[in-house]
Formats: sequence, C-alpha cells, structure tokens
Amino acid sequence: MAPEGGEAFDGRDLPPLCEKIFCGGGYASILPNFEHRPEQERMAYCCAQAFSGNSPLLFEAGTGVGKSMAYLVPGIIAAKRFKRQLVVATHTIALQQQIMEKDLPRISMMFSNCEALSDCADFRAALLLGRANYLCPHRLKRALAEKRELFDTAESAELERIAAWAETTRTGLAEELNPPPDPEVWSWVNADSSSCAPKNCPDGSCFYQNARRDISSADVVVLNHNLLFSLLSAGMGAGEDENGVLFANDMLVIDEAHLIPDVASDAFGLSISGPGIRRELSRIYDPRKKRGLIARSGLAEFRDKQIVCDAIGECEELFAKIKKDFLLSRDTVRLSSPDWADVSGAAGALDSTMRLLDTLAQNAPNERLASEIKDYRRKVSGIKNAIEDCAYLSDPESVYWLEAAGAGGRSASLNSAPIDVSGILRRVLFSGGSPVILTSATLAISGSMEDFAGRIGAEAAESFVCDSPFDYGKNMRAFLFSDAAAPDSQTGKMDCEKTAAYIGRLANVVRGGTLALFTSRADLKKTAEILEASGALKGRRLYVQGRMPRAETVRRFAEDANAVLMGTDTFWTGIDVPGDALSQVIIVRLPFENFKHPLTEARMERAEALGENPFIKISLPAAIIKFRQGVGRLIRSARDRGIVCVLDPRMLTKSYGKNFAAAIPTPRVERARADEIETFVKEEADYLFSPDSGNL
Repeated sequence: MAPEGGEAFDGRDLPPLCEKIFCGGGYASILPNFEHRPEQERMAYCCAQAFSGNSPLLFEAGTGVGKSMAYLVPGIIAAKRFKRQLVVATHTIALQQQIMEKDLPRISMMFSNCEALSDCADFRAALLLGRANYLCPHRLKRALAEKRELFDTAESAELERIAAWAETTRTGLAEELNPPPDPEVWSWVNADSSSCAPKNCPDGSCFYQNARRDISSADVVVLNHNLLFSLLSAGMGAGEDENGVLFANDMLVIDEAHLIPDVASDAFGLSISGPGIRRELSRIYDPRKKRGLIARSGLAEFRDKQIVCDAIGECEELFAKIKKDFLLSRDTVRLSSPDWADVSGAAGALDSTMRLLDTLAQNAPNERLASEIKDYRRKVSGIKNAIEDCAYLSDPESVYWLEAAGAGGRSASLNSAPIDVSGILRRVLFSGGSPVILTSATLAISGSMEDFAGRIGAEAAESFVCDSPFDYGKNMRAFLFSDAAAPDSQTGKMDCEKTAAYIGRLANVVRGGTLALFTSRADLKKTAEILEASGALKGRRLYVQGRMPRAETVRRFAEDANAVLMGTDTFWTGIDVPGDALSQVIIVRLPFENFKHPLTEARMERAEALGENPFIKISLPAAIIKFRQGVGRLIRSARDRGIVCVLDPRMLTKSYGKNFAAAIPTPRVERARADEIETFVKEEADYLFSPDSGNL
C-alpha cells in the first residue's frame, strides 16, 4: 500500500503522521488495551523529527511513558519508507525480549489493520548476537573427526552432547543448551572463527551465516550494548566514506542509555588476566593434555609444541610476579609510571609463538585449518600488545591498573580504560550523519541533561525530559531514617547488624516483597547471613544476589510475592517486578562510586586539573542517576504502590542530601526513626494498600 493519500512520503511527513498515530482516538487506538498518553505522543513526535532530520536526540522518558513504542513506530516507518535499517540497542535481555516478543507484534498488528500504514506491516526484525553464541556445523563436523587430538574423555562426551543437540536445534544458539556448554569444547565448534565464512559454509546449514543474511535484510536489528560497542571499538561500524553508525545509512536508538558511559569505557579499554592467557594459549597446545590446535594431523613437531609451552610458562611467571609484587595485600593497584614490570620474557615468547603460527598457517593442509591458525595468531598478537600497552602505559588519555583475578584472587589482571569517553563517543556515534536517539528513564539531574550530554559527547543534541504519567503522590511514600547507621568515616564500613535489624523490621510491616539495594558485596553477604541466623524475616524467603543466576533470582522473588531480595550493582537497574510482589525498596547506602578505584580516581583528578569540583562534577551526578534507578524499581505500572526507605543518614546530615531527596518522584518524603517503623511507617504503608487510598 502506498503511504497515506498515495503521495510521495518524505521526512517532513513523519512527525505529523506520528501525531495521527498516538493522539487521542488515533491509529494506535485499534490496539487492545491501548491508552492515549500525551507523554508517549510527544516522544514519538520528537523521535520522528530526529529520524527525518538525521539529528541526535536525548530523551528522558519516565516510567510508564511507553518509550519503546514511541521510538519503534516512527523508526519502523522510516526504515520501510526511507529504505534504511533501524538499529535498537538495549542493556537487558528483558527489554530485548519485550521488543521482540511484545512490542513488534503489536506494531505489526496495528500497521496491518490501518490503511495509512499497511505498506509498513511486512517489516522484518532480527536479533543480532555475537558470533560465539552460534554453533557452526562445519566446525562441529571437523571437531568430531579430530576429537582425539583436541579433547579428553569428558570433553569428548560433551562434544557428543552438543552434536546430538545440533540435530534438533533451529537456532544453533548456545543459550538453548541446558546445562550450558563447556566453554573449552564450545570454543572449537562455535562460529567465532575465520573458518566460519560464506565460502566455507555455503550450504545454508550454518546458523551464524543464516543469521547474517537475516540481519542484512532486516528492517529492524536489535542487539545489546556490549555487542554494539565491542563492534564499534573493533572498527566494525559503518565505513568512513558512508553515513551510518553500525551499518551504512542506519538509524540508531540506544535504550537504557544511562549505562552507556560505563559500557563504552569497558569496550574501549582492555582487561587481560593470567588465567585467560593460559586458556587461549592452551587451545593452541595444552602441555597437560597433549592436545590442541597444532596437535591436529601431526601439524607440529615436538620443538614447535615447546615454543607454546615456553610462552605459557613465561606468561604464568610474569603474572605470578605481578601478584607477588603488587597484589598480596591489595585487590587493586593503579599504575602511575611506565616500565613498572619487565615483560620482555613474556613478549619474546609470544613473538616466537606468532612466528610459529605464521609458519604452520603456510604449511597447513587446507585453507580452513590455515584460517583457524591465523585466528589464533591474531589472538596471540592481541595478548602481546595488551601486555606491552599496560607495561608502557602507552595511552596518556587512559588509566591503567592491576587487579586480583582468578579463583580466590590467586592471579592478576592488567586493565585500562579511557578516562573520558566523550571524545570517543562523539566520533563513533555522533559524527556519522545518521540519527542517534538515546533514551532512558534516568538521564537528567534536576531536569537538566547537560551533565549526561557532556559525558557522551552529545552537546549538540536536542534534549527533552518527559515525566512519568504515574501518580507518585498517591502511590508512593518515602522515609529517610535519621538514626540508621552511617558508614564509618575512616573505613567506610557499615554496621551490618543494625542494617539487618532495619531490613527485617521494615519487611514485616509492608505487604508484599522487599528489594534491599546495597553498594558492597561484602556488606550484602554479611547482612544476609545475620538476617538468616536471626529469624527476623518470620518465614519470608530471602533471595541473595550470587546464589543463583540473576534471572532465576528475580523470577522466584516475583513468584513468591512476599519475599526479600538483596542485591547490589546490577540489581539497581533492569529489575521489573510489577504489582505487590515488590512493594518496598530499601536503599541501604547512597550509591557513590568507590573513590579509590583507579578509573574514578583518574576522572576526579582530571576534573580537578580543569578547575572543577571533582565531587560535584564526577561523583554526585553518577550517584544520583544510580539512586534514581534504584528508586525506580518500585513503581512499574499505574496500579503499583509502595514505600522507599533510605537507611543512609547522610541524606539528612550532608548538604548534598537535598539533591538525592529531589530525585525521589513523590512529594511525600518523611523523616523517620527506628522506633516509628511499627507505628508511623506501618500506618502509612497500610493506608497505601487500603481501599481508602484509591489504589485498589
């Protein structure tokens, strides 16, 4: 069907068309359970302007705005009518699933039943995953033929399990296997190899090559943040002579964008550990198993294998010395001057391994084996370059540090990260001439996007803040406890006994589930142990981060509907448990970053050198955004209700406390004491859940 009226459709037509879709009684009203939301209509209009004008946009959309539909609808129309790909990057699997399984089918239904949009109804969507997620049947076939040279008995049994699964799987994705595949065995059969290429896998049976074809023909491509930025950091985005970010002439939306500065910092930095190096080198040749890549078909002689053994030994000696010299009494050490360690032995041994692999690739009996050998040559080169980069502190714009690694922290890792990612992101995201939209429920501080825009190099982008349509004044109460245990001013340690007592008492005065958010894994673990030993939860189940997979933890917590979940870090964001299963959020401590972490320390030094207040410029904004995310776990739908309790008295004693208080969306913020939990706090909570509140 031609666009509305049969006339040519250009960019100027997209914003008014989106008004017709999302306005009261608009085209979207044909969808089941659709509710007109002015906030969603405004966001869709702004996104349409960005798509049609090839311009950047920062849009904070409060919980309940319906932001995914607001960017997907104009994005898909633009993709179909302008012949461009829409790329959507998210951080969480949950949001990817929502887009693929809920939002896109609803949009397809709307387009199919609306004459003005029916030409867009046949859009195609695909999920982009990293190569290592896919099975390559041709690599599997070779691994089965050469399993005696590659695997021991247990690994051979795992290979047979994968082969049996390969007969029935439709996707070839490792996530289907339960239990998950052994990483060592999977590394020999997945698609993350140059030998998994169209010329080697031409028969249509390769899952990754089929997925690549689906991606190339898709109108909508969905992927996660980590993959997006790992591809961009590897130089695998659109070409320099063409518009686009990831693909030529594409349009990019980054949802959950508040996490982008940290994701980009990881992607454009490096981290390499002693155990990780041994794993990679042992895949070339494992002296303990007498197996590996070069053991195939008598490819290497004894002296060749010894070269790899020497590289393993030199690297293990280097990392053992790093652990002994720097990390016996500390977990993290910042590197401040070059040549802090002699890496010549390891670098020389890795050079010898690279020369060996060059020779073996030239003498390989077939092109596929030569491709695999070249892959490992590139990996060894990357290891050597990373070691030397960290040894010489090569990049003055990056910070370098050592960290304990491996089981029990018995080894070490070398790490680096750019101190400021704004210049990098300005180049890879905002200089490609394509529309780039970044959205989240938490981008602004006190209504301003200036800090976030500066951190990501998007100073030229238009920005909008759209509040949630939810009635927080009616549905939420917040309590700031003045007599909770403040962190020790010298050690930063928390009184876990007192914290456990607070959590136990608060959980018992609120109907439904409680989420307690921590900033320290050690404090979390100790508090959980105290709570379990005390019996203070009176039969409520306690779920603790790390005891089972994250998704399983959240699922069980939601199903129980009356449990306590304690988490840190990733549990501050991306937890979506609507209804009474989550009716209370407890913020144990304000989520300031560790001031002593090398990256935070370097950022604060940079701010101070520029004449800025490092606390105001670096620490406070990041903590407020994370605080807003934590508070945002409570109200996920219009009918949700509950309380937020903050156990950090700095909210009331420090001048910056008012900044955090302003980030709580309800006007009903009260001071409280421990002796009021069973009276004042309980009364307020009971009212929220009573018919008189109007929430039922």
